[in-house]
Amino acid sequence: MAPTSTSLTVAAATSILASGWAAGKVCLSTYPVALNECLVVDTTANKTPGMGTGLSAFGIPTILNGGAPSEVMTRQWRFQFLRGRAVMPAIGILNAVNYWNIAYRYRLRGLEWRGFAAAGVSTFFIVPFTLAFIMVINNTLFEASERREKTLSDDSVRSLIKKWGDLNLVRAVVPILGTGLALWNFSL
Repeated sequence: MAPTSTSLTVAAATSILASGWAAGKVCLSTYPVALNECLVVDTTANKTPGMGTGLSAFGIPTILNGGAPSEVMTRQWRFQFLRGRAVMPAIGILNAVNYWNIAYRYRLRGLEWRGFAAAGVSTFFIVPFTLAFIMVINNTLFEASERREKTLSDDSVRSLIKKWGDLNLVRAVVPILGTGLALWNFSL
């Protein structure tokens, strides 16, 4: 690893951990491990789902398999959606900006910087992906969740929530690419 300042190392490590957490691939262990070993560890006990993957892997199946009518499912989805919306966009944008700042500072020092720049792109990816593929579903489910009467059939709601969960999983996993790219760049 090339010598860098402590502040640059801390900034890089912070974004690596944050984007990994958001994607759900942060390595947790009861013993110290090197940062680059986190992608190698492959036991379920050593990983926790991040915000995005946790919603798709646990929250959405719980809503869909709970046997509730569509009015209740949309309110359950809304509860989870609002919790994620309160945190995830800011984390994604701040991480992207931080990765780009790190890339710029590495480049100024003549160090390999492209992995951090690419990590910023993959982390920022959640914004255009949401606008292009998920926003219509968000709006439809959000509107249905605000009404007391049934506005969508149970099958329609199940289909929308399932589609949202699948797209959210894609959106949540892409930052892991950024984590890998940043770890690669960090290890040079």
